[in-house]
Amino acid sequence: MGRFGTEVESLCDAEAVRETLAELSGMMGVRTALARGRDRLVDLLNGERNEPVIRRNRLDDTHLKLLLSFKLRPDSNCLDVGANRGVFLRDIQRVAPAGHHIAYEPVPSLCANLKRQFPEIDVRQRALSNEDGQCTFVHVLDPNMEGLSGLTEGWVHRDVPTEPIMVTTERLDDHLPDGWLPDFVKIDVEGAERLVLEGAMRAFRLAKPTIAFEHGWNGDQDFDRSELLYKLICDQLGLRLFDMDGNGPLELPEFFDGLRTRWN
Repeated sequence: MGRFGTEVESLCDAEAVRETLAELSGMMGVRTALARGRDRLVDLLNGERNEPVIRRNRLDDTHLKLLLSFKLRPDSNCLDVGANRGVFLRDIQRVAPAGHHIAYEPVPSLCANLKRQFPEIDVRQRALSNEDGQCTFVHVLDPNMEGLSGLTEGWVHRDVPTEPIMVTTERLDDHLPDGWLPDFVKIDVEGAERLVLEGAMRAFRLAKPTIAFEHGWNGDQDFDRSELLYKLICDQLGLRLFDMDGNGPLELPEFFDGLRTRWN
């Protein structure tokens, strides 16, 4: 009788476990569906019916602001490469008001605006690269798409009006204040990420900063370019690579897979 009772109790326990798992599974499915519905509603309200990558980028921008808040001390030093209109400079200044910050923006009008907005930040009208000199820079004339401007002409893949302008390039390693090293680096240079890193290897090896960067992918022809960037970051700098959701450290195949849906 005791053995029979024990077996019945075990069967009841197993059934309870199955019911609990089924209930949890259902709840998770509902939550997933609600989350997807929420994201879809946001897209519709914003008129972004066919641009999931826009939503992904908006979410990554939010994660970057969180990263700044969690990572930076009040006196952290930050480097913004491709500062554009200063969206993240505002957050950098807010979170690390006592730090010495440097911003690079080669477009003359944008750089002038940044200097007016942030007189206490070292704003430089330069394009960071792997050598000092002069270079042709592709300036996108549409104010709404000016952020697509860059050193790499083939990177402007949309049908937008552009003009070539001459800009001064410099290696970061040769133009830093004495003793200054970055705690945090943001790189948004429309395809010239490798050039920026190659010109900053000494500083980044010493500082081991947190680096948030954009790196887009135009298709399988970009494998070599992306593999070289991965090796610069992980092998030569000795850093680990994560996506903006915190997944990682990423191996090279995972890095490739992620590039199909995101560029942060």
